Amino acid sequence: MNKFIEHMLLVIVSALSLLSGRAVAQVLSLDQTIQMALENNDKIKQYQEKLEQAKSADREALGNFLPSVTLQASYNHMNDPLSIDLSPIREAMIEMQASNQVEFSNIYELLQGQPALTSEQRAELYNEYSSELDNLLPAFIETLKDQDYRTVSLVATQPIFMGGKLRAAKKFAAAEKRSAANELTSIQNEIIREAVNNYLAIVLLQQAVKTRKDVLAGMQQHRQNAQHLYDEGLIARYDLLRAEVAVADADRNLFDERNHLELALVAFRNTLGLDNGVPVTIVDTLRYHPVVDSLSNFREQAYSDQPLLHMIGEKKTAASQKFAVERSKFLPQLVGFGKYELYDNDLSALEPRWIVGVQLNLNIFNGFKDHHRLSAAKSLKREVDFLEAGAKRQINLWVNKSYRDMRNAETRYRKLEASATLAQESVRLNEKRFQTGLGTSLEVIDAQLSLEKNLIERLTSLYDYYKSLTDLLVSVGHPKDVAMTWNGEEN
Repeated sequence: MNKFIEHMLLVIVSALSLLSGRAVAQVLSLDQTIQMALENNDKIKQYQEKLEQAKSADREALGNFLPSVTLQASYNHMNDPLSIDLSPIREAMIEMQASNQVEFSNIYELLQGQPALTSEQRAELYNEYSSELDNLLPAFIETLKDQDYRTVSLVATQPIFMGGKLRAAKKFAAAEKRSAANELTSIQNEIIREAVNNYLAIVLLQQAVKTRKDVLAGMQQHRQNAQHLYDEGLIARYDLLRAEVAVADADRNLFDERNHLELALVAFRNTLGLDNGVPVTIVDTLRYHPVVDSLSNFREQAYSDQPLLHMIGEKKTAASQKFAVERSKFLPQLVGFGKYELYDNDLSALEPRWIVGVQLNLNIFNGFKDHHRLSAAKSLKREVDFLEAGAKRQINLWVNKSYRDMRNAETRYRKLEASATLAQESVRLNEKRFQTGLGTSLEVIDAQLSLEKNLIERLTSLYDYYKSLTDLLVSVGHPKDVAMTWNGEEN
């Protein structure tokens, strides 16, 4: 029956909005509120982009295993051309060969029975042979590179063994990606809690406003009765004035409650990412639905599903990989490389068209910096271990507090039912006694205020019950489950 009434109210509100010609108010249920908060909240969008950054960093780490190919091009100008001058060797060859030819000519003359060559003849022959050899031998000057030259080349490098650093970097990036995903889940859980709390606050305040209206109507009826009795001379003016003050106080309380409701609506729109001008209607009411799970069940769920603990677990993985990266610096690093010249017109005779090879690097000494970094990485691993232990204790405390707060609010709500019934009966009896002249106005007002206090306190207890339940479900990592309890069987 209650579900049918809520459905009819939704239809009526929507129809009235259409008939009025104004913007149609969004009638939201708790499930719709949670879904809208997850879709529109700016903070969630911020952490979604943070997750995308972590995913890109993870893909970037994968690229470290692949070869790197670079196209290099340059235009160069030197102060002088790059050349080799072997003129001294050429001159020595000409001198030696010319001298030999002169000696051969002298020997030939002697064999012919002629006298030996004179110094003048030798000098003349030497100059003649030197001139002939100088014309025959090319210049011994070779230009290797012009003063202006161009290069276009492909350079490739391929890591072969880096001491485990690349694998550790990939695992580190993957851990950071998972940590970002858990952080997003944690933020989503916080936003769900905020949205649910704002939703509950609106439901509470709407019912509180209704209660305040009923109390104000009761006070106004009592004032009318007091005015009638005063006019007949049956009560003193004090009783009438006391009724006037009670009406003013009830009106003021109603005004304050409406202001609180308006502020709650502003906070609600903010959480859902809606503009202030967007009309929102909530027609839900606070109803008690029991939670049967025990404290131990919630504690086990928290240890297995709480995203904060998952985040710390990923931080442990990241710390271990950082240690592996620092340890890799003590191992040799082997890299393969290759180079191919695409533009060979300006290559010298001493430069190859292509070259391939491997390069080995091993750090021998760098001032013990690597040792200190490795020691810091060990300390980081121990720090995360202590962080995890402390976080588990905090989660346990969080679950215990939320669970006990929920049960306390539940007990308070149940015990206030009898008090509310008694307060309603007290209002009825005191009003009858006042009308017959047996009671005072003060007794009627006190009974009305007692009833108001009991009704508001009972609503507040139910609000605290669901608020604590939401906090409990956030602590175990399942805040959406609050909608299952909210929509469950009414008790």
